[in-house]
Amino acid sequence: MIDENLETPFIQEFEESIYDIKVNSLNGEKDILSKYKGKVTMIVNVTGECANSAQYPLIQDLYLDYKDRGFEVLAIPSTDFCEFAYGEFADSGASPENMKKHMENHYGTFLPYSEMMTIKEDLENGLQPHYLYRVLQSVNQERLNKNIIDLPVQGNFEKFIINKTGKKMLRFCNSDLLNLAFDAGNRKTNSDVALARIKEAIEFFLAE
Repeated sequence: MIDENLETPFIQEFEESIYDIKVNSLNGEKDILSKYKGKVTMIVNVTGECANSAQYPLIQDLYLDYKDRGFEVLAIPSTDFCEFAYGEFADSGASPENMKKHMENHYGTFLPYSEMMTIKEDLENGLQPHYLYRVLQSVNQERLNKNIIDLPVQGNFEKFIINKTGKKMLRFCNSDLLNLAFDAGNRKTNSDVALARIKEAIEFFLAE
């Protein structure tokens, strides 16, 4: 059973299945979430290059470890975070195609990509999150408190682990799998503990 403490997410439940939400792949394939029905899926928002991009190979390792048991990963490209902090990647532009090429060339990883998405609400410019992220960023209001990851996505590489029906989710923060926030004193959970908890979450949903 998933342990619940200060930095471990609780199970959130949805009335609709995440797998029924219409999302296209980067190459134009329609309704790609529907093919994940019956599997456990990690949805993770990504970029070209930022402080959290070193998680690419770690996430691929998780995929390789569990794919034969019915685990999938979908990378969601977005420029909502670190838009102007791409380092060497800035020269190639922030298109999703270039993000994917950068992932492959720089990190040697090959995760499937969706279409580009808006994640943050920007009322001044009339931007709303894609419907997928409107659902993912919702939360059971009665369980909210200052110690639990809540509503808005905080940055690149937040991880949403979805169960086989698409109606349950465990959410892990963008800094999990690296020690940047831990070393800065902003989190009590180091990368080893975070990795163990993410594996526990995957295995918990795989066993349902």
